Amino acid sequence: MKNNAKKAKLLMGGFLMAIALIVMAGCTTHGGFGGFGSGSGVARINGIYIDADDVGIYVAQAMNVVLWEYFEMTGEWEVDWQAELRDGKSVERILREEAVRLAAFTVIYEEYARQIGVALSDEDVQMIDDHIELLIEMHGEEEFYEILEWEGFRDVQHLSDVFSTQVLLDNLIEAIVENPAEFARFEQYMPEEEDFSHVELLGAKHILANFDNFVSEEEAEAFAEEMLERALSGEDFDVLVITYGQDPGMMNFPNGYTFTAGEMVPEFEQATRELQVGEISGLVRTTFGIHIIMRVEPNIDDWFMLVGIQPQTLEDRMANAIFLGFQAMVDDARIEFLPDLDNISID
Repeated sequence: MKNNAKKAKLLMGGFLMAIALIVMAGCTTHGGFGGFGSGSGVARINGIYIDADDVGIYVAQAMNVVLWEYFEMTGEWEVDWQAELRDGKSVERILREEAVRLAAFTVIYEEYARQIGVALSDEDVQMIDDHIELLIEMHGEEEFYEILEWEGFRDVQHLSDVFSTQVLLDNLIEAIVENPAEFARFEQYMPEEEDFSHVELLGAKHILANFDNFVSEEEAEAFAEEMLERALSGEDFDVLVITYGQDPGMMNFPNGYTFTAGEMVPEFEQATRELQVGEISGLVRTTFGIHIIMRVEPNIDDWFMLVGIQPQTLEDRMANAIFLGFQAMVDDARIEFLPDLDNISID
């Protein structure tokens, strides 16, 4: 991940991006969490103190987990915060502990980054400052500070800290990926490469006479018969699709649709199966209208786009392994809940 990629990541969502970053981000810019080394706080993670504000930013995320657990236990969404949820602890207490565990992820990777010498560059810091200035300009100062407070940030510095820890995580992942010896610690968590070789793919282009565009089905059929005659007489099928076809989706798939069993209406799929590549069907009637289909070679990239699959690159898989490795470190971490944890607001 290069700096321009990080910049795009920060800029693409404004405050929505800031909220998304909370999932993995921490709360201080260059030295770990706010209570680091202070000897006070609401919890200790491997001996590192964190304070109420540092944990508080995770409460909303922890809320989703705890409310769902409560609903599964009681069938109710209206929460009795003092009701026992598990281990003899109240819903309210479990919520606070879950927030600490979420904060622990950032504590772990910040400490790991410190140990192997990964930090923010001056360019990273400037990029974050520029982004926050842009947010203020976009929203106006009054709205900006209202949103800041609403989303649980203490102040502008707190928002900057959240961005900073995400960029630090990017830097850390990049450093580990590029260092085979360092990545060896995470190799056991490497997900298997996705294999799509077993998927039977079909490819088809079609000219559609959409029933909605005609006064009657008979009129649609007459139009389709004309298109079929022109296609069979040797006119360019692609030109007929673009000029006369009534499926706007074909504009996004100039190679034709690539699909597998069950992804198209049955009549369309069956007609495609009965054709050879390059062969043109007769009239095929579905609930959408009347189709003239040409079978084409499938294009797996088009299938990925059609079904919303984003195949993982090797770097993606390595990054996932690193995430899983840090999560395992969280699971093994020594987490101590201190008395002041009960003072964290859950509003």
